[in-house]
Amino acid sequence: MLKDNGLWVNTSMTIETSNPKEVISFTEIAQEHFKQVTESASALGVRLALGGGGCAGFSYKWELIKSPSEIDASDYSKAYDGWTFWLDKTSELYLIGSTVNKKIDIAGSVIEIQAPLASSSCGCGESISFSL
Repeated sequence: MLKDNGLWVNTSMTIETSNPKEVISFTEIAQEHFKQVTESASALGVRLALGGGGCAGFSYKWELIKSPSEIDASDYSKAYDGWTFWLDKTSELYLIGSTVNKKIDIAGSVIEIQAPLASSSCGCGESISFSL
């Protein structure tokens, strides 16, 4: 506290200047999955990008990152326990607010991305379209 013109001013106050919302989040089961995948491949983490193609227009492209030279400084990144996630800058605009989950059922397991900006997706879950 400082005294300024006869008033006490709290100098330890912190002001948030950025939106604390994550660009993309991972459920606990998805975090554990990607940790196991990166550890078994001796990788640093994974990158997600949208690419053209698929029956709905865009497709998800997952890539293991094994070397720092593969990292693009403009990518969004978030460190998790034992691995790091990267998302390319262009895809960030489409996938902001999304959640990545690993779904397990009687038929097996699949990585699902729930993207709030998606207008449709195909049945396989690997292709998506947007109407922005």
